Amino acid sequence: MAYAAVLLDIEGTVCPISFVKESLFPFFLKQVDTLCSSQDLQVQRLLTQFQVDDVAGHIRSLVARDVKDPILKQLQGLVWENGYKDGQIKAPVYDDAIKFIKNSDVPVYIYSSGSVKAQKLLFQYVESRSNTLDLRPFIKGYFDINTSGVKTQSESYARIANNVGIKPNGVLFISDNPFELDAAKITGMQTMLAVRPGNSEVRDALKYNPVTNFDDL
Repeated sequence: MAYAAVLLDIEGTVCPISFVKESLFPFFLKQVDTLCSSQDLQVQRLLTQFQVDDVAGHIRSLVARDVKDPILKQLQGLVWENGYKDGQIKAPVYDDAIKFIKNSDVPVYIYSSGSVKAQKLLFQYVESRSNTLDLRPFIKGYFDINTSGVKTQSESYARIANNVGIKPNGVLFISDNPFELDAAKITGMQTMLAVRPGNSEVRDALKYNPVTNFDDL
């Protein structure tokens, strides 16, 4: 399989699918009331965009339903930044993914529903035997739903390919979500299904070119 760039999903692909829902979401939810009473201008500007009376309740509802809301994603990035910086959060990136990102012969890009800010934090504070590891120097660029669109729409992948200056058929996209892979494939991208512990079982997984370890790439 020849490709000129790799586009990676995060949750369920380079780190356990449980990390977001069992670590990041609970950390954020504990800060919702404090967030809503914050006098920070950036936070207030984001909160007013919800245009609802019960902002805290609305935020909790979005998180509970795992809604990919762009305003919510930006707020989460701001809250998680504090958690990463004070050592309360470390990202459990798979060892084989770390090795692949560090040693890839082609540019590595990230595409996640989480904000670009949250993505950079995750890769800046990767859990390792020596405290934390910063993978940002090895990652060429980041894309999210604000910059590129929803991950289940083919137009999003066309935008990314155009942005990186590589034809879609020269990009390999790896994700645990078959709907995302279907969307990417429409543009001509090469695709692989990430099969990791805890991921949902995918019907007809073989047709999605499954990979269980990035050492096999």
